[in-house]
Amino acid sequence: MIVDNQQLQASTEAYLESVVLEAFEEADPPLDPADHPFDADTPFRDFGIDSFLVLKILIRLERDFGTLPKTLMFEHTNIQELAAYLVGSHPETAAAVAFDGRVSPAV
Repeated sequence: MIVDNQQLQASTEAYLESVVLEAFEEADPPLDPADHPFDADTPFRDFGIDSFLVLKILIRLERDFGTLPKTLMFEHTNIQELAAYLVGSHPETAAAVAFDGRVSPAV
């Protein structure tokens, strides 16, 4: 499958949004996306994501992408930046999870 970078970036952002929403649902108490700004360029901290949720999200991403830097979400502070990193560093895997549906089931 031939995919341009813009399409891959947008699809990876959508994948990441779904991963973040899963983390919202698993939070204790669950976070309501309506109570937090939610777009690709909003910093993770503005979503209400704490270090515990960062760890859950990272573990979830590692199921699809393999080992990732533990500081990943501190270095790439929003969905747009994180997607750009994944597309640039793991393009084949990003395409697989974004387009082929090869996403691991949620924990």
